[in-house]
Amino acid sequence: MTIEIIAELAQGFEGNPSQAKLLMKAAAYSGANAAKYQMVFADELATPDYKYFALFKSLEMADDVWHGLASYAKELNIQLQLDIFGTKSLSLAEQVGAYAIKLHGTDIANIGLLNEVASSGIGKVLLGAGGAYLDELEQALSILSNKEVVILVGFQGYPTANQDNQISRITLLIQHFSNKYPNVSVGFADHALPESTLRYALASVAIGAGATVLEKHLTLGKVMQLEDHESALNPDEFLEFTNTIKDCARALGASVLTENFGMTDSEQRYRKMIRRHVVASSDITSGTQLSTSHLSLKRTSSETVFTDLSLVYHKKLKREVKMNTAISPEDI
Repeated sequence: MTIEIIAELAQGFEGNPSQAKLLMKAAAYSGANAAKYQMVFADELATPDYKYFALFKSLEMADDVWHGLASYAKELNIQLQLDIFGTKSLSLAEQVGAYAIKLHGTDIANIGLLNEVASSGIGKVLLGAGGAYLDELEQALSILSNKEVVILVGFQGYPTANQDNQISRITLLIQHFSNKYPNVSVGFADHALPESTLRYALASVAIGAGATVLEKHLTLGKVMQLEDHESALNPDEFLEFTNTIKDCARALGASVLTENFGMTDSEQRYRKMIRRHVVASSDITSGTQLSTSHLSLKRTSSETVFTDLSLVYHKKLKREVKMNTAISPEDI
């Protein structure tokens, strides 16, 4: 099973280009597949009288900074992904060659922006589903039917209580949309508190529910209390997170509905090792038609044996077999 891990850098760059580069370097060195920032332009998010307008303004960076981050992402071999909030950020994301863009839950019903995204050259869209209703998701997916879409379940609750994650929604959405929208997959935006025992485990539960994309906040250092640090891991912790999740994905595997479920070679060897041999439970004379009363399963030193009783039942013995002797193909 292939899992994509997004290092959610959000607003942690604080409008500082050098800080933005450090965050991307941390993401790449921590094993993430993608580094994602919020590309903020204040006038796309709020009116000047809004209480956080000045904060949004302080997060703005020049176009050439974003182009530089795109180049740095290629150098580090990590995907650049960007949250966009309007026409300007969408256009710039397309110009810098962002691998994917994310539409926040605030824009789940923003029909104008959804149509602009659908008409853009962006191929992959992350659709924030926190707080989204089913009919809103249906509408957004119908508009974005020409894109590869990942529905991201989860929201930032400062903190998000365990029961509020509703990870079971991942399975529901997969079942509901898989046939209608083959271009759609489902992921999980993980906002477990860094101090929680679930800081690594929660995402593994999401994998078990069917998530193939995981978004997790990364900060340069929690003690610095940078923007969006509340549910973020330090780089060393994020590396442990990515290693844990990749191991969980390997453990989940890729079973198939065939006779052996696509067992690994190791499990096939285990099966062969644990299967006991069909042996005579008493002395059996030649010509006897074998039944349950004649046979049992035991480990023996024999090499040519049966391990499946059904292959021996109702067969006739060609020769006498002594008690505790393995039945061989030559005996029937």
